[in-house]
Amino acid sequence: MSGGTQSAGAQRFTARVRRRRTRKVLHIAVAAVAVAGLGVAAWLVGWSSALAVQDVRVVGVDNDLAADVADIAEVPIGVPLARVDAGEIASRVRELPEVGDVKIRRSWPRTLTIDVAPRVPLAAVPDGSRWWSVDETGVLFARSSDPPDGVPVMSAPTGESATLARVMGVEVLTGLPANVDELVDRIEVESAADVRLILDDGIVVRWGTSERGDDKAAALLALMDTVEEPPSAYDVSAPDKPAIVP
Repeated sequence: MSGGTQSAGAQRFTARVRRRRTRKVLHIAVAAVAVAGLGVAAWLVGWSSALAVQDVRVVGVDNDLAADVADIAEVPIGVPLARVDAGEIASRVRELPEVGDVKIRRSWPRTLTIDVAPRVPLAAVPDGSRWWSVDETGVLFARSSDPPDGVPVMSAPTGESATLARVMGVEVLTGLPANVDELVDRIEVESAADVRLILDDGIVVRWGTSERGDDKAAALLALMDTVEEPPSAYDVSAPDKPAIVP
């Protein structure tokens, strides 16, 4: 073999080195393109007006409440959708008494969706000449001149400090056995430990709390079967020791 000619083994080695260098260059090029692509994508999502908020949708509630939600949400139109502070918007929407829960969804490319779960009225609470709706959490909302349709009347304190009392009143209302519920005209909440049923005939039942509802119902019906003259009240707040109040 002459000195100017490479052996077959040397040629193969040189080819492998070239291939490795080529692959390395290709990997570097691909990585550079990927980084550039990520940069462009980040700019497009986070800073470009191409994916900015142009529309706000409120779902889950009627038109009147939807308008109030859109107003208080103060969604920043023109801000990139990815940079909108969903938590801050949700906090503002929750300030509306009628709103029970809210979820914010980014509907790409340019819509922010506010999904609202309204509070469900479970009782009507009189307040002078006006009426409140109250839900299971004791929150008063939707004050109006007429009571909400299809819910029982519950006389209860309306101050912020009386939330627990209203919660207990709603628990009693929604937990009454059917054979007692059909006898009740309304309920009165004196405190969280003193809920009273007002029967259709005006007789008061001192019910107490929502605990042991079935036992209290059985005690009440047993007492009612023993009386000849209607008393002023029944007391089943301690169902093991029920009493008749003359």
